[in-house]
Amino acid sequence: MIRFLFDEKKALEALVLVASEWPGISPFYASKVFFLAEKQHLNQFGRPVVGDRYIAMRDGPVPSALYDWFKGNFELTEDPGAVTDALEFNRNGRQTTVTARREPDLEYLSASDLEALRSALAFCRGKAFNWLSASTHRDQAWLNTPLNCEMDPRLMIEGPQREQVIEEAEEFAQYGVA
Repeated sequence: MIRFLFDEKKALEALVLVASEWPGISPFYASKVFFLAEKQHLNQFGRPVVGDRYIAMRDGPVPSALYDWFKGNFELTEDPGAVTDALEFNRNGRQTTVTARREPDLEYLSASDLEALRSALAFCRGKAFNWLSASTHRDQAWLNTPLNCEMDPRLMIEGPQREQVIEEAEEFAQYGVA
């Protein structure tokens, strides 16, 4: 299994971007945006955007650390204040949503990161919950991972250059997210 080093600051700025471009986004839709952006970026550049661990859950892939933020669980977060200063988590009843309190600091996100995140936002926006869930259930990474278990990023890599991209991703995983 490939394990990338999670870049908390980059993840925060990516979520601020997503929440500023889709105010009130739910954890379900944010999870799909991040999964699709990470997968696209991994396939194109051999590295993810933020390096979160994805868990195969009932409604599809879920980024572990970012989902913890939605749940208000900051015990493994290096700087919980930075998260709560940048994002407003609205926990009304069963549904949590997030809205950005400030603009994202784009110094932390590359042009390709921004492209992958915005492409995933465009894809997910306006899609019905059931449709988007079913769509991610067709993904090989989700299909080949038992429920509630960590997904191997190698399963997210597709196409004719798959072996080369896996090698690049394995090498990159030793150093972190750039």
